[in-house]
Amino acid sequence: MDVKISVAAGHLGVSTETVRRRLRTGTLSGKREKTAQGFRWVVTIPDTPPTNTPPPGEGSDDGMLVGQMQARIDSLEAQLTTRAGEIDQLHRLLAQTALNAAPARPWWRFWG
Repeated sequence: MDVKISVAAGHLGVSTETVRRRLRTGTLSGKREKTAQGFRWVVTIPDTPPTNTPPPGEGSDDGMLVGQMQARIDSLEAQLTTRAGEIDQLHRLLAQTALNAAPARPWWRFWG
């Protein structure tokens, strides 16, 4: 059965980007058709019933992937907090350096 990318994505239970990626790698077969606006992909999918994908975390590796992503987010948040503290400390040091480097008399009294 030849269908558009969006229909193939719904039928296979994946995103449209996954269908495009599978077309590029050759995992799915398809062809480009000429239209008035340009070209569009038509995907050839097997005549099988649509895939009922389980919700994330049930019966697939999605749960493990979600856990890995959450651990990565936590790690990045910790790094961001550390960087924010370092930036605050640098601002304080710059302000202190500017005060120490200030001239003893105002600039307009340079010649006087």
